[in-house]
Amino acid sequence: MNEKQEVVMFPGWKKDLEEQSRLAIENKNYEEALLLIHKLESFNAASKEILIAKIISLSELGQNEQAIGLCRKLMKEDEANYYQYIHIYLNILFHSNQYSEVMDTLYQLENDTNLPPEYKAHFQLLYDQCDEFLTTTGAEEKEKDMDHFIDSLENGHFKEQWKLLSYHRTFAVRPYLGLIKPYFVDTKLNPVIKTGLLQWCMDEEVNENLEIEKFEKYMVVNPTLIDDVLDTKFAVKVLYALEGVEQEDPTLFSFMKQILYRYLYILFPFTPNLEQATDVADAVLALARQYLTLDETSSQQNEMTKDQKEWMEKIERYEKVYFSQIDD
Repeated sequence: MNEKQEVVMFPGWKKDLEEQSRLAIENKNYEEALLLIHKLESFNAASKEILIAKIISLSELGQNEQAIGLCRKLMKEDEANYYQYIHIYLNILFHSNQYSEVMDTLYQLENDTNLPPEYKAHFQLLYDQCDEFLTTTGAEEKEKDMDHFIDSLENGHFKEQWKLLSYHRTFAVRPYLGLIKPYFVDTKLNPVIKTGLLQWCMDEEVNENLEIEKFEKYMVVNPTLIDDVLDTKFAVKVLYALEGVEQEDPTLFSFMKQILYRYLYILFPFTPNLEQATDVADAVLALARQYLTLDETSSQQNEMTKDQKEWMEKIERYEKVYFSQIDD
């Protein structure tokens, strides 16, 4: 026998549970209210008012995700009361600090011609409050973060400085340029960090002269007028000298290019003299072969000139002193 049984809730019992739920919420006994509401739901006897009471109870108990999820469900299933649910939904989002979500939702409602007039003023107030909060908080957080970054340039370790620099390059640099400028000539600051600061100014098209010190040499540069690390005349000449390697062994060429980039990154915006490009190319190629073959000695290295070997040693030393800490 295949019969479906339905359990029917007596009207008096339903009314009694609804009243008990209401009193529980009035007395802030939200857990008790949820238990009573659950009984009503088990009999499919939960009215719109009871479901709203459930949302309120969940929110008051800090179960905001469940409350938000129920709002979204009801917004889809009960279109007749859509705007009432979305009103509650937005308020829960606001009070749980989900300001971006509030603004996104309100933006979608901007051209909704069916939006009841009684909600418009409140929704506009919510939007304005979220916008102001995000703007103010964002500015305060950036200011606090920048203070931390500047302090790290003064007192921090290289790895911390590199991490913070990578993060702050998503910010606009101009408001902080006055704070950053002195570090371009700070002889104690790792030259790798100076390069990162300069590239930040290049990304932001800072059109003013900056004085930079590296390895007891000084240069005045305008970030809008200089080429990036591998686009300098010196780098282009080195890579041109190694075009044959790119054709024969792309893997070796890629590894060699990384070594060259890291060395020139340390020096940037300074470069060796153009006439030294061939020696540097041979040194970089020898280093790449040495790294890829581990302990094997390249036969080509034995044929290198004294200048080429000195370049090889210099590049390797700079790599270890100034750049290897990033990978620690």
